[in-house]
Formats: sequence, structure tokens, C-alpha cells
Amino acid sequence: MSDETPMINILTYQLPYKLTNQIYNEYQSRLKEASYLIENYITYSALKQDIKTVELFLSLSIFHKRVITILDGAVKFYGTVTKKGQTDTIQIGGYKMTGDEKNKILAVVMNYNQLLEKFSIPPVVMEYFETREFLKKLIVFKMEIENGNNQRKKGKENNDQEEDPDIPF
Repeated sequence: MSDETPMINILTYQLPYKLTNQIYNEYQSRLKEASYLIENYITYSALKQDIKTVELFLSLSIFHKRVITILDGAVKFYGTVTKKGQTDTIQIGGYKMTGDEKNKILAVVMNYNQLLEKFSIPPVVMEYFETREFLKKLIVFKMEIENGNNQRKKGKENNDQEEDPDIPF
């Protein structure tokens, strides 16, 4: 058995229990469905060798849907309400959201988006309703990466032929 901590556990660490439970249950359900689809349908068989990657992207996509989009929505809601209502605090029940809290939430969302960008993960991969749709997006993403790598290799080969043969590298 692997000593690695599952990505879903890392992403949900210190989140409220109810939210963690929702995320974990959705993850387990979708992982079971994804595994079945990959094993039993030719359409998804391109991902057979990448099941660990599917697990990682699935974890990230569920976290994106259940946490990041909610935080992003809260920031946008705060902006709309404070602009139209000419106020700097929103109160929902006993909770008061201030401009400072909005900025902290915005920083989390921006850092998350920068991480996606740093690792060249298009946000569209995270947006789906059905597991089948998610797997199709992963296959397209995988093909784009492979085609990009092939293009870079071809470009490098062409550059190698054009360069001065006296250069040792």
C-alpha cells in the first residue's frame, strides 16, 4: 500500500466537516464511475495508463467546484452589493463580510488561478456536470499536451539542423 496522502485529503485539510464530507463523497462516487468508464469503454481507454493523473485532476476539479467557485462568487457578490448599496460590510445572519475579508478571499482565488496557469491547466477542464464530460476534457487536454510536446521536439530538431555545426551543444 502506498504511503502517499491522497490529494483529496490534502485539499480538504482543515475545511469544515460538512464540506469535506460532501467533497469526499463526490470524489469517491466520480472516481468509481471514471474507473468504470475507463476500463469498459474504448472512448475513455486513452486514460488507462494515466489513472493517477485522473485521480489528481478529479480531486482538483471537485475542490474547484465546491470551494474556489463559491469563494469567487462571494467576492463578486460583495462587489455588486457594496457598489449598489453603498456600503462596506455585508451581514448574513451573524456573519459580517468586510472589505478586508473580501481581499483575503480574492487573494486565495487569485493564487489558485495562478497555480493553474503556472502548470498550464486550463480552467475549462474543471468545469463539467457529468463524469463522462470530465473524462473527455481530460483526453482533449492530454492530446493537446502531447501535440505541444511533439511540436517542440520537431522545432528543436529543425533548429539543431540549422545551427552552426561547430557549436558543441
